[in-house]
Amino acid sequence: MNLNEVFKSTLLIGPEVVLILTGIIVMVTDPLIKGEIKKRLFWVALLGLALGFMLNLRRFHHGGSAFSGALSLDEFAAYFNVIFIIGAFIALVLSRDYASNMNLKANEYYALVLFSTSGMMILSSAKEFMSLFLGFEIMSISVYILSGFNRRSVRSSESGIKYLVLGGFSSAILLYGIALIYGASGTIFLDQIATKFDVNNPLYLAGTALILVGFIFKIGAFPLHQWVPDIYEGAPMTVTGFMSVGVKAAAFSILLRVLFGGFSQIEADWARVLWVVAAFTMTIGNLAAIAQRSVKRMLAYSSIAHAGYALVGVVAAYGEKELGLSSVLYYLFSYMFMNLGAFGVLSYLSKNGKECETLDDISGLWEKKPLTAVALGIFMFSLAGVPPTIGFFAKYRVFLSGVKAEFYWLVVIGVLNSVLSAYYYLRVLVYAYMREGKADFPSPQPASAFALTVLTIGTLILGIFPLYSWELALKAAGSFLLALAK
Repeated sequence: MNLNEVFKSTLLIGPEVVLILTGIIVMVTDPLIKGEIKKRLFWVALLGLALGFMLNLRRFHHGGSAFSGALSLDEFAAYFNVIFIIGAFIALVLSRDYASNMNLKANEYYALVLFSTSGMMILSSAKEFMSLFLGFEIMSISVYILSGFNRRSVRSSESGIKYLVLGGFSSAILLYGIALIYGASGTIFLDQIATKFDVNNPLYLAGTALILVGFIFKIGAFPLHQWVPDIYEGAPMTVTGFMSVGVKAAAFSILLRVLFGGFSQIEADWARVLWVVAAFTMTIGNLAAIAQRSVKRMLAYSSIAHAGYALVGVVAAYGEKELGLSSVLYYLFSYMFMNLGAFGVLSYLSKNGKECETLDDISGLWEKKPLTAVALGIFMFSLAGVPPTIGFFAKYRVFLSGVKAEFYWLVVIGVLNSVLSAYYYLRVLVYAYMREGKADFPSPQPASAFALTVLTIGTLILGIFPLYSWELALKAAGSFLLALAK
């Protein structure tokens, strides 16, 4: 590529560049200014996200590619970018009050969220392995630091170190798999790998297996799910919410690109593997969540189970590509509202350096903060898949795609697990509504209240009127399949 092509490609990735530049501005400016003006960097970070969101909307109508086809700026990537940017925006708004309540310096946090989000966006657009790995590392390194952001907390420091070590290990496995695929095919581009894939070559099969292992770790699925509860429990509450939404969606975005774009020759083989992974992920996540007294740790195991539900759609895409892919996209979009809302309530109720994370901490919430209790109830019902919330429609679409693809037993396992999950979600509401509590909840916090209001309304309205958001997911999946067919 010459300098002119590099310049044109840089302009095409405007949303990612805006987020990176905004993060640099926040990080560089923070130590140079003092007093109340430091707080204005919060608005700079939000402005960067808003501008990135607006630039990303153009990709729904004006797609293309950048850097000689290394990045695909299509509707598929644009749809995932909406999830990343909205999730980051809400996480930043929630973090403003949370950082104050937990006595944390927030500006570095804002910059790291922006960097991580830009990595997610690069990842969702990647059409070759080097861009894929670059996106993963930009996202992951930022999240490692965010996990250990509360330096005064032993748990947070432990979380950051564990995530760094385990994440580095999974990245090494992923990179080894990439090296094997490159050695066998002589290319790193997914579409070229698909045309050269030789099922009789052990290098291809070994590379595919290692790459799949790396992805399974990133999405927190069985049997590489053990890191999720420890990392989620130790990380600051708003970081946990951001990770559970953004990192998971980013990993699924590139999983879909690689499986259907690069490894389409062995769809039947990886579909069988993911069938087993999905079944065990749902079951183990839900069974482990039942035993938890910590709401934060329970939501971590719940996150594992929801990865299993999303994998049902991935498996279903083997038989019903458009319906299966669109159900995965829609499920991850829906999950952003309900899971970020659940963690948002807990961060909203944290104060004086102590997180609200146990069942006892939310006892008596209905008596002292009825509106917050209503929001918590809506998020719990949505996670359980109770109508008319967005969670119900998301599960319905995932399971319907499984039925259409004739994976009946996997759908049965998913439905039974969904029923099982209602126990621990409703237990949270029993403590919030029916138990007396001695907890002293914090006074109203405008920024967090605004974020929770948006999430609550979104969870309800998009559940009652789901068709428009579903059509966006269907259109994004259709454009992705159309690009693969060319």
